[in-house]
Amino acid sequence: MFEDQHLLSRLRAGDKAALRRIYEKYIDDLLRVAVSLLSDIQSAEDCLHDVFVDFAGAVDSSMIHSNLKGYLISCVANRARDQLRKKTRQSKCQPEQLCSPPISTSPAKQLIDAEESVRVFKALAELPYQQREAFVLHVQGQMRFREIAGLLDVSINSVQSRYRYAIEKLRAILKEENQNELKRDKTISKEITD
Repeated sequence: MFEDQHLLSRLRAGDKAALRRIYEKYIDDLLRVAVSLLSDIQSAEDCLHDVFVDFAGAVDSSMIHSNLKGYLISCVANRARDQLRKKTRQSKCQPEQLCSPPISTSPAKQLIDAEESVRVFKALAELPYQQREAFVLHVQGQMRFREIAGLLDVSINSVQSRYRYAIEKLRAILKEENQNELKRDKTISKEITD
């Protein structure tokens, strides 16, 4: 928090290195949020670049009082919503492009992490946008329901309902996928033994 206030002060004084540091500090979190909301890596990158261009241009008049990360996540969510409104047709990226798995010690663990990430991003893309937005802002953006309600200009009960429905649908989607995978495995096992 203190570092953010210091960086904002430096940025307001014209220090471009401060903008670079803010970008480097939050880019991974912001990109995850943008990709989760837009389901398209190129649109997510465009969204982030637009947010940072606007942020750099309006830092003197910006309304950042305490939480820089929360402010930037709100900007990303707003920009993503605007992009989705403008799009006439939504192009989906390949799930493998959505994220890089966390670094782990074994190649097998890396493969499992990558496959799980792809499954979750595919499932997120199937959610209605309002539910996906509430889920992503709460889980990935680490925003409280009250903050999300203020950002979206809806009641806190609406945000909590959207979040709850998102969890239920994600569970159902992933459960169905697991069942289909088990059926495929049984079919393959039967074919091998026959």
